[in-house]
Amino acid sequence: MDDALRERLEAFLRPHYQDLDGASRSDDAERIGAIARRLTEPSRELELLVLFHPLGNWLEKLGNLSRVLLAVGGVNENELRRTAMSIRRLDAPESEAERAIASAILIDGAGVRGLAERLSRSRREGQTIIDVVRNEPITPPEWMSETAREWLAKRSAARAEFCRAILEEV
Repeated sequence: MDDALRERLEAFLRPHYQDLDGASRSDDAERIGAIARRLTEPSRELELLVLFHPLGNWLEKLGNLSRVLLAVGGVNENELRRTAMSIRRLDAPESEAERAIASAILIDGAGVRGLAERLSRSRREGQTIIDVVRNEPITPPEWMSETAREWLAKRSAARAEFCRAILEEV
């Protein structure tokens, strides 16, 4: 994907990354994208997934696909429909780009940063710190590459060590 198209897409999507509480998911998208780019070869499919995956099924909602086509240009309807289908399959990814994004999401949430994010949400969800730190580590899915498994294991180990320290203090 050329830089100009990427910039246009980012500028268009940035307002859509905002949550109701005002927090932006743009940092999440870029962090996950950076991990995914290290797990597979660069491709236009990967870059579209990096940009659109934080929006979930947004592309499938009436009018949104057309909005992207009209406002941004440089992408076509088939690409966006394939991207929407890929986002739907992230729980059971099929393509290399889908596996890279799905792996990156798991890796991103597996470490200490993911734990901190989980802890910050736990109160709203009625969980205690103890509930969160006692959660089982993520088991790597069969489709995950060996490189991704190693990265997941390393982050999970750092998280487990941090959780042990929290439990010792309690």
